[in-house]
Amino acid sequence: MRYRDTSGLDDISRDVAVVVDFIGQDEYRRSLEAIGHALNSKGFVTPFDDVFFALELELLNLERLRAHCSGNFQLLPGSCHAGMDLLIGLGQTIPTLSAKGKTRLLGRIKKGLEEGLWPLQHEMRIAANLSRRGWDIYFHDFEEGGGYDFLITKDGVTYEVEAKAMSAFTGWPIKPENLNKLLVEVKQHFAWKECGIPVIGATLSSSLSPDRTELQRLVSAFNMVAQTREGLSLSDAEVRFIGVVPDLTLDKLMKASYRHSQLAKRIVLVNPTHPKLVLELHSNRPVLLRRKIVQTISETTRKQFSRSNPGVIWTHINFIPDDVFLSLGAQQDGRTCLLDSIANATLVSEKRNHLSQLVFSGGSFLNRTDSTARSSYRAIAYDSPACRFGKNVIFEGGRKYPQNKVA
Repeated sequence: MRYRDTSGLDDISRDVAVVVDFIGQDEYRRSLEAIGHALNSKGFVTPFDDVFFALELELLNLERLRAHCSGNFQLLPGSCHAGMDLLIGLGQTIPTLSAKGKTRLLGRIKKGLEEGLWPLQHEMRIAANLSRRGWDIYFHDFEEGGGYDFLITKDGVTYEVEAKAMSAFTGWPIKPENLNKLLVEVKQHFAWKECGIPVIGATLSSSLSPDRTELQRLVSAFNMVAQTREGLSLSDAEVRFIGVVPDLTLDKLMKASYRHSQLAKRIVLVNPTHPKLVLELHSNRPVLLRRKIVQTISETTRKQFSRSNPGVIWTHINFIPDDVFLSLGAQQDGRTCLLDSIANATLVSEKRNHLSQLVFSGGSFLNRTDSTARSSYRAIAYDSPACRFGKNVIFEGGRKYPQNKVA
């Protein structure tokens, strides 16, 4: 299949209608409203909430707008560009799939409405990108039920393309989902009877445990430190009293906590209801993002390609701004940057000589020109020096950094 190069308001209205009818209007709206309700009813705030559910909240706002305009969009909010991009891709994809392909896609969407739609968004963006480059796209995974995601062809040339979407928090010792569990315990068991808002810091020797008993033990230490205003050493953490700040409205408290997080380069959590608490968290255990990406690429190369055609793996690192993503590929002071290191560890092995390119992307922004506005992202490609299918590539201008042969 091929996608439209550009979409007008009538095109978009039709695409969205296709998606909503495919899922079921009532189920679609209920699922999106449930996400918004769950966030509003948590009773605490983490710095990850808006990031994790940004795409779904965009879809919720777009669905409310669609209901307001009776299904015919008259304008599109620029802040919802990623959500609209997903709907445009799905709206064009759904009619081209077989019955089995549609069933598999519907399962992916329903699962995504519970766990996050951003991996599916990544696939739709890849398909649109490849179409703009003149490739015909076959949704191999949907139609065949496994293997790589896309089989693409142009001028008698065929590639297999696999999409991988990874959270920027992959490999973090302090998992966002465990922070949610910690704040539940803070809300239930933290006590503070004085004026102002205490600020407490905790440095973990390893990871944050998801175990409720362990989290309650940590909150007990917070209580002790707040009461005595003296530090406390645990077997797996150092807890310290940082100070007390005046009581603030939630908006001012969140802004102040964000500034503190940027200055301290630590995770800062806020319990916004009485008794309020600002909690600074850090772990001495290193982030293992590089190792996780290398493992994912290695396993994907081994398990998901046929080896009959050149393969491309496109990995999107989600939940980071585009400038942060670009810094992962920035070469400074002669040091090997993160993305160069990953390419060097994966591309030159004979075990992976069916790979043609690695592509990495990250961030999300609205790319405006005089005539178009399109949801976009930053991307960096790497050419394999060892591909047995030759030097032809899908994406021109890829880096040729890998030099040292590795296993």
